[in-house]
Amino acid sequence: MKKVITMGIVMAMIATMLFGCAGSGSASSKKDGGYNIAVLIPGSVAYFTATRAGSDEAAEKYGCNLSYSDANWDAATQLSQIEDAISKGVDMIAVCASDAEGILPGIEAANKAGIPILTFTNAIGTDESGTVDGVVSYIGQNEVNTGKLCAKIAGELLGEKGGKIVCIEGKPGTFCQIWRTKGFEEGIAGTNMEIVYKQTGEWDKNTAMKIAEDILQKGDQVDLFFCQDDGMATGVGEVLKEAGVKDQIYVVGLGGSIQGLQALKDGTIDGNTFLSAKEEGYKAIETCVKYLNGEKVEPRVIVEQVEVTKENVDQFKGEW
Repeated sequence: MKKVITMGIVMAMIATMLFGCAGSGSASSKKDGGYNIAVLIPGSVAYFTATRAGSDEAAEKYGCNLSYSDANWDAATQLSQIEDAISKGVDMIAVCASDAEGILPGIEAANKAGIPILTFTNAIGTDESGTVDGVVSYIGQNEVNTGKLCAKIAGELLGEKGGKIVCIEGKPGTFCQIWRTKGFEEGIAGTNMEIVYKQTGEWDKNTAMKIAEDILQKGDQVDLFFCQDDGMATGVGEVLKEAGVKDQIYVVGLGGSIQGLQALKDGTIDGNTFLSAKEEGYKAIETCVKYLNGEKVEPRVIVEQVEVTKENVDQFKGEW
């Protein structure tokens, strides 16, 4: 099938330019005398351009200094970035984890150094709540509930007869990949819906498109694709349209990106959700400031995904 330069690639390039090379840091909203907070991003995907916008907005409001680092989806790199932040004596670390368990030693190191640390968007540890000893707070969605919401959307599309589902997951080992899958599987339990194929799309639109192409070429029955973000979902929908089978197969994504919301309007995908990435970024820094000010903070600050349909899609504005 035709290879095209997609909006996803363009957005990823923009994100890379914004965050720079792995291990690099750049000051944002610099304020003399304000708290110094290290913000660690797992990798350069478009979603984090929106979380950064929210973080910068909070930094401006609260007069603190942010330094960003991108781990390029490598846990060892992110551990090194935590150690670097500790050596610089920052006031606090906000980390969006590149791996659910791979950076746990970094939490211990920060605790020993007396530097508080919180997680946002991608939590760490093995508890589906996102909480873990040594972490001040987790700011983000309940990923199990997000998976269940997507299962509900799939059920609404397929009806009681159910159908065969392909699940295209995000980066293996990330908190959201693990628990979105669990929630979706719990959501379809006891129904006539069945996952017949599961593979990682790495949060990459082109990778998801290749998976869809391969499945179509096999000729196996598929009634619905569930993709763990709507960038991948949009790519799958484009493949189905080009193959002339979009009217036979549903596509469900999540996240509510600019591209994903438009794809829902255009019929490229059939179901979506929305969560404010800017709100996640904002609340992460706001929670840091509250904690550093000696205020009580909750162990979990939940930002909810909500269902988006063709009927209510105009109520939402994509952020990334």
